[in-house]
Amino acid sequence: MEKKGLTSFALKIIGFCAMILGSVPLVLGGEIFPYYRIFFRISAVLFAFVLTEGFYHTSSRTKYLVRLLIAGIVMYAGNHLVAYLTGNNLPLEYGMFLTLAAGFGAMWIFNWVREDGYSLESRMIGITAGAVLSILAMMFAESGFCVIPVALIGFFFHGKKLWISLLLIAISAVLAFNSIAYTPSGAIDWNLFFTENCDWSIIGLLPFVLFYGGRSGPNRGFAKWFFYACYPLCVWACAVVGMYFTR
Repeated sequence: MEKKGLTSFALKIIGFCAMILGSVPLVLGGEIFPYYRIFFRISAVLFAFVLTEGFYHTSSRTKYLVRLLIAGIVMYAGNHLVAYLTGNNLPLEYGMFLTLAAGFGAMWIFNWVREDGYSLESRMIGITAGAVLSILAMMFAESGFCVIPVALIGFFFHGKKLWISLLLIAISAVLAFNSIAYTPSGAIDWNLFFTENCDWSIIGLLPFVLFYGGRSGPNRGFAKWFFYACYPLCVWACAVVGMYFTR
């Protein structure tokens, strides 16, 4: 019987639309509405979840990782070129491909430890390498603090929606607690909570996890390559248009 529910391709489309919403400041030079960052966080963790599914279902992990790395390098160079030509430095903040590549690499290392690490020494080296890569990506990569934990949860608990959901709720709760800030009068600064300090909004991934049907959907031609092309082109186009709005 065919599985029902959202496909990985559908999640990519939803994530891409959320990413476009998150790119609006590139055009307007400011926020279109106060809480747009919440949607941008959803975009990042959607891609992290799809990355996990891709890790388990791809026919070649090597090619998958190489695609992410090449796309990341091209976008990094393109972002700097567009920023130089337009005077709009916001594209420099967008480097999701490299974050996803780091997450994919960490999963591959941990998978080697689980399946091919024959000695205790080799396993310890693998665990250390995977942990270091994950921590560095969380510290320095775009949205790494959200993407890497979600990717690793999806990796270690692949196919276990209940555990993924519970851990997602737990992480979101911790992030929400740490995001609470106070105004000079001592009241909770809810505006800051819903704008700048909104990493907790990764909880928005929960319904997509629950309704995911375990199928990849279309994965050839445009369906396979659209994100690699449309993501950087969208960011660059927004930066160019934004140059005129911010003059």
